[in-house]
Amino acid sequence: MDERQGQIKDRAGLEESRINEEFRDFLYKWGPRILIVVALVALAFSGRRFLNQKATERTDEAFVQLALATSSESTSPDTLLALADQYDDVGAVSHLARLTAAEAYLSAVRRGVVIGAQPDTIGGYPEEELLDDELRTSYLGQSRQAFQQVSTAQGAADVLKVRAFMGLAAVAEAMGELDAARTSYKRAAEIDRGAGFGAMAEVAEARIASLDALTSPAALPASAQLPQPDPVAPATPEGEADDENPFGLPGLDFGDLGDVGGGLFDEPTGEEPTGEPATEPATEPATEPATEPTPDPGQ
Repeated sequence: MDERQGQIKDRAGLEESRINEEFRDFLYKWGPRILIVVALVALAFSGRRFLNQKATERTDEAFVQLALATSSESTSPDTLLALADQYDDVGAVSHLARLTAAEAYLSAVRRGVVIGAQPDTIGGYPEEELLDDELRTSYLGQSRQAFQQVSTAQGAADVLKVRAFMGLAAVAEAMGELDAARTSYKRAAEIDRGAGFGAMAEVAEARIASLDALTSPAALPASAQLPQPDPVAPATPEGEADDENPFGLPGLDFGDLGDVGGGLFDEPTGEEPTGEPATEPATEPATEPATEPTPDPGQ
């Protein structure tokens, strides 16, 4: 019995020793590799966290720069376009910068002045700040290019694409390209309704209707449909007198004067006018002249 128990203990010790040797061999063989994998995983998580933090900081910086660029009334389109190129990886900022720059060019064309022009005290602009044909064409071209970049950008929000197509339509109208303007308005309405909005779609459809009115000639009414003027009495020839114009003056009709002038031009009727009641002048009692006394002859 004691011998059997001793054998069991010996076998258990041998088994435990074998397991320890296998574990030691496993650690010798795979331990460094496992440590390297764990270190790489930890490094990857740290790196991802660092990159996310840097991306967040870059996004915040881009929005701050955009707010500063658009804070003043005289927004520089060149600054906005440079900002869009610098933060091209920040989609919303680059799209908004390009749209704002394109709208600044379009606004300058509508006003007919160069970018950054300031009115004088009476609201006018000096001649050197007015747009000529060459500069107007350049502004419209740069505006169209910026709108086009946003309209074809991958991942741009629907509301930004609607804004871009509306801008393209406005540029086409300014350049006299009514068919291109109609196409851009239709595209804007489709995107707006597809996104579930509809407000800008109504505006675009109203603009399409106005373009159709411009391109279709208006029907002229027939002469019978025109309002006929009232018959006009023949004027008294100049220099001829009649009952209504006793002095023969051109365009003068004393019959229309009525009571003007207190009845100056009315015919006499022998009756007193019914104005204030006529009163007779008051008369003083007549007095006999005083006579001098006759002298007494006896005196």
